[in-house]
Amino acid sequence: MEYFDTVRIKWTYATHMVDRKAAAQVIPVPRDADHGTVILGRVVSIGKHKDVEGIFGQKQVLFPGDIVAGVLGHRYATDQYHGRAAASGALGHLLSVGGVCGEVIGKNEKMLDPTVLEWIGCPADSKGQPLNLRRFVLRPASAGQAVRPFTLLVVGAAMNSGKTTTAAQAIRSLSGQGRRVSAAKLTGTACRKDPGMMEDGGAIRVLDFTHAGHPSTAYLPESELLRVAAILRSVLLDDEPEFLVYEIADGILQRETRILLEDPGFRSVIDAVVYAAPESPSCEAGVRRLREWRYNVVATAGLVANSPLGIAESEEATGVKCLNGEMILSGALDKALQRVSVA
Repeated sequence: MEYFDTVRIKWTYATHMVDRKAAAQVIPVPRDADHGTVILGRVVSIGKHKDVEGIFGQKQVLFPGDIVAGVLGHRYATDQYHGRAAASGALGHLLSVGGVCGEVIGKNEKMLDPTVLEWIGCPADSKGQPLNLRRFVLRPASAGQAVRPFTLLVVGAAMNSGKTTTAAQAIRSLSGQGRRVSAAKLTGTACRKDPGMMEDGGAIRVLDFTHAGHPSTAYLPESELLRVAAILRSVLLDDEPEFLVYEIADGILQRETRILLEDPGFRSVIDAVVYAAPESPSCEAGVRRLREWRYNVVATAGLVANSPLGIAESEEATGVKCLNGEMILSGALDKALQRVSVA
């Protein structure tokens, strides 16, 4: 399905797992349309999001009248929107650049109003069943590798604290030595930019929760959130990586982040943690909390490391190295990981 009437549909990153050949018709939006439902919206007015990511991450500029194929999903973003996966009226909102759609119920006071969509309908199969991301889930090709990869987790204080950049730098440092590295963004809101950064760092494969059937992970039941993490790990093990690098979105006190961090099974596969934060007090509090959960924090990083003074404060407060990008790319993090693997 490439067109609606005479207008070319702009399929967004959130729909990248969808088999468009399964879309045989467009039906009215069902009353029970919820998280994961693929939906078509006509752009009524341009707000915060003036463009969307295509299925490969390419920028697609929006104009009034454009038809966007997105996915209903919840959004929890302290710096942006709080949104729900709903299409309860004729109009709704674009919640993210990756094509997550729904209704804004709150926002950061610095945010512009959202881009408004008029709901057109839902792509459905030949039997009239609306397409849902849960129908398009990546499955592992094998039972998993025998050798357990070293797993590095990057978490942080909040949105925009430097987690993805740190993860990409860690991947680049390892892959630059010829090591096989795979990566995953386990939670968050669909956005191609973050996996793209990890790919640019040299990861042989990068996955996110969209590959496990979800446009976002906000408000997922605990069992489903853990299932997503398990699916992504199983698929990545097919590539027989030496290292896995995980990123978890938002801050360590956010619901889904905390669910994963507090789960014993998840903790059992994590060998080392890097904590990204904007300033030294966040480093002290975050590292202390992670140690209470029995994680091995080997370094802090992120925005705090942009300043020599921030580095010094963080190291004094936490007792671990605070690494900026140059240090990570020069091998300082790899040395810390080697010490963990030998221990």
